[in-house]
Amino acid sequence: MTAYRVMSQLSSNKYLVAVSNVFIMALPLALISTFCELIALFTDHYGYESFSGTIRYVGEATGLMFPILLNFYLVTYLSSVKRIPKGLSIASALTVYFIVSYQWGFISVIMPLPNSFPLSLLTAYVTCELIYRLKQFRIFRGSERDSVIDSSVNMMSGAVVSIATMILISQVLHFVYKVAVLPFDLMPSLDPTSFVDGFIYELLRGLFWSVGINGHNVLHMYKAELYDITVMNISAWHNFGLDLNIISTNFYDFFTGIGGSGNLLSLVICMLLFAKSDGYKVLAKASLILCIFNVNEPVLYGVPVIFNPIMIIPFLVAPAIGFVVAYGAMYFGIVPPLSEIQSWLMPPILSGYIATGGAISGAVLQIVIIAIGVAVYYPFFKVMDKRNLGIGVSDVFSNRLFTSDEIEVKTRLTSFIPSLHQNLKAQKEIERLQAEGEFLLYFQPQVDVKTNKVISFETLIRYQNNEGKILPPTFLAAFRQLGLMPDLDFWVFDKALRAGERFSQENQHVKLSINISPDTVLSKNFVSKIKAHIEESTLSFSQIEIEITEELLVQNEVDVARVIDQLHDLGIAVALDDFGTGYSSLAYLSRFDFDKVKIDRTLVLNLDTQRGRDLFSLAVQLGKISNAEIVVEGVEELKEVEFVSSVGVRYIQGYYYYRPMSQQDIFAQNLLKDFGSEQDESDNSQRAVTKSV
Repeated sequence: MTAYRVMSQLSSNKYLVAVSNVFIMALPLALISTFCELIALFTDHYGYESFSGTIRYVGEATGLMFPILLNFYLVTYLSSVKRIPKGLSIASALTVYFIVSYQWGFISVIMPLPNSFPLSLLTAYVTCELIYRLKQFRIFRGSERDSVIDSSVNMMSGAVVSIATMILISQVLHFVYKVAVLPFDLMPSLDPTSFVDGFIYELLRGLFWSVGINGHNVLHMYKAELYDITVMNISAWHNFGLDLNIISTNFYDFFTGIGGSGNLLSLVICMLLFAKSDGYKVLAKASLILCIFNVNEPVLYGVPVIFNPIMIIPFLVAPAIGFVVAYGAMYFGIVPPLSEIQSWLMPPILSGYIATGGAISGAVLQIVIIAIGVAVYYPFFKVMDKRNLGIGVSDVFSNRLFTSDEIEVKTRLTSFIPSLHQNLKAQKEIERLQAEGEFLLYFQPQVDVKTNKVISFETLIRYQNNEGKILPPTFLAAFRQLGLMPDLDFWVFDKALRAGERFSQENQHVKLSINISPDTVLSKNFVSKIKAHIEESTLSFSQIEIEITEELLVQNEVDVARVIDQLHDLGIAVALDDFGTGYSSLAYLSRFDFDKVKIDRTLVLNLDTQRGRDLFSLAVQLGKISNAEIVVEGVEELKEVEFVSSVGVRYIQGYYYYRPMSQQDIFAQNLLKDFGSEQDESDNSQRAVTKSV
């Protein structure tokens, strides 16, 4: 369990989330490299050897830039988070990456460039961490009294010390490796053509990948030996009629590495078909083309699979099943063994058909293995998707990776585009909030004044800083500025559903009222997303109420009416929030079918005057015209309760009864035990019938 907790923390670590993002950002480079290789294959096939050689070289060179670009992007993010000089950090990390790669021999044979993905990411992180630590010392930080030149020298000294430290550590580790590890053969002796040894090879390859190490590189001696055996075996088959080996060099490429190691094409298809998270859908669409050509790094780091105890299981199981199924199909003669050597980039189905000498059964076998892989990945991915453990709504707060103090200051001084400046400020504010605390949900009960029972809980987002202080949602403006309100709303919605599930264990009639911003209500597929989230929970549609504001009604009346009707068709109640504050009119209440109207506290504040009481009474009458429940917000004193009751209002939400509270407080005060009443249920049912008629 300790190991599981450690790996779970790693899988949700913000730096691994950053790695996922930088892989997605670098995808265009991988696409260019892959397509260059494909063009080279086709042009070579049709006899254009010179052009093929040139375009293949361009593709290989572009591919080698991929880990370098990852190093650059990750340092850009880390330098912003740690508030260290960006230029020096990038230069230092790249320098360390190149030198350490040469020390360990992680250099491409095509051209003298480093080619290790894990080392690229590791050197970026460790270098930035060293510079950050050194910045704490006066000698490397300087002071405000120092000149620009002195400050630059101090920062440069920190970078030099970081580079030297990294190189020294790498050299020591390399020396220990050569003396204590290299003389001993730690790898098992495997027969590349044996079923058992081949199965072990596939498991070892997956295990290495699961911790970020390229299994192909570590086990290259086996694959190289298998390649030589395959060439001789196919030659003997052509010339002397010998039997073909079942396991050949392409056996792993075409049956246990469909979409890259781990048969990740199955995972991508699973994401495309079943993902609820927008982040996973975007990742699947972006990486599909790469996976078709067996390039899987974006998915490995993007889901993530690496260091993820949930996804490592199907990552190992899916190719293992593919290995057994493919071997069995060939052993029993259902599918002929592979009789040609093809590029590992050849897409599935086509590769199975061509490599088996034009046998349809080879392509069908790949389809079967892909389908099995989807079934294997599905339950594990649903856990990831439901809990938002990878790229998803819960990570959107950290997806604005590239914020810089220097850019923000320069923008403030020189920008003629105010919106750009506001965006940078909003990004900085959200990053500060994440670094200094966490977002959480509070719940404020709505009370029936006749029975003094709680009839619903309004869900409210709050912020708790590292000192434990709870702050109101003043941060919403930053999310609104960046267009992130839909992401924030769905994060709140999911968290509320999880809380509602716990409440329902105490009382199955519990109801939740959840605020949704106008941007979210008018977003694409809003109702279908709401439906999917509720269906994944144990709550019923009737237990959910969506609160919208009058601001939404003036934006797009036709679309809003359509959304309200769709929500009602599902059985979800709709409440009009903040009634009486901005755009109130009898016309809106006649056009839209609301289940509840919530009168804003601003009308309660003026109950001391006759005019205030008259206006409040008028607002209540307007609300009742729509045959909706009336809830008054912000009631704090007994005299306010008495007046509200005197004008026929039954439901109140305010400090007089309860302040917003945490889940723990709700359970501690035993509010769920005596929730609502049977009479309430009958009243609501009768109201629903009346409205439908």
